[in-house]
Amino acid sequence: MNNSKSIVITGSRDISRDVARDLFEQHISSFLHQGRTWLLGSSRGIDQWAMEWLLEHNEGCWIVLPYTSARQPKWLEPFLEQMERVVELQLPKRKNASAYRNRYMVDLCGTVFGFRSGTGSGTLKILKYALRQQREVHAIPVFMTADDVQGNEASSVSPFDDI
Repeated sequence: MNNSKSIVITGSRDISRDVARDLFEQHISSFLHQGRTWLLGSSRGIDQWAMEWLLEHNEGCWIVLPYTSARQPKWLEPFLEQMERVVELQLPKRKNASAYRNRYMVDLCGTVFGFRSGTGSGTLKILKYALRQQREVHAIPVFMTADDVQGNEASSVSPFDDI
């Protein structure tokens, strides 16, 4: 894998499918069909919608799992079968396993796209790590209305609420 042509997509878990697809069309579509390797996590939200969208565009995707394929949720199984590569880090079950997985992905890539709604801190941490590693970083704030948020009752979310 050519690190400079590899791209990580990461982001918040509360972003709806429609919002995510609009963001991908706007920010990522120009990177398609260039022989890139796309590195993805295994969470709901942006990870899930990126898998779906990239596979629809016949892109080569790697999924990086903090544990093993056997320890993943059922919804992820169909995606695993379609990945170019499944990387199983086989980490101990700990709270920081996803953070370690995220750093691992950044270390393999040249570019990171982070779509952040303001909830949680994982996306912010991976973007800061990518900057320290001198990667090309695209930090995209996601402003959502209550209709956009999956299972959230907030009227709007700022990506800077917890900074």
